[in-house]
Amino acid sequence: MDHLEPIRRGYYAIGLGADEDVRAMLDQSGSEPACWEIRRFSLRHRSRPAGEVAALALFGGLPEQFELVGVRVTTWLPDERRARLVVGGQFRLRVRGTWDALELPFSHVWSFAGDQVQSVHNVLEGFEVRRLPAALACAA
Repeated sequence: MDHLEPIRRGYYAIGLGADEDVRAMLDQSGSEPACWEIRRFSLRHRSRPAGEVAALALFGGLPEQFELVGVRVTTWLPDERRARLVVGGQFRLRVRGTWDALELPFSHVWSFAGDQVQSVHNVLEGFEVRRLPAALACAA
């Protein structure tokens, strides 16, 4: 299996309750899950832990009244020379307790070191999910 397949499966699993596929996008399954932080690009660089399912952070912090119900990938552009993957499309939100839904665009740039994801830049929202060095403990 190539190293992009867990990412592809994760995008299709988001919103379907397939948590293991979503965790696998960023190496968060298994006995030693990877630790991630969210780094926001602003005048002051701020970081915080990405959480138990870091891949969900790629779609931003949703207000309480919304739930993420699916993702439609329309762009999948691997660049082996630069060790990058550009993924774009729309994610679908539903207002909790209703059938009212809306779609919002996303654009993510994945960066790799070997076969391992090092960071994912959420281009439209201006933040990055970044792998912490293995020596650092995950924050609760």
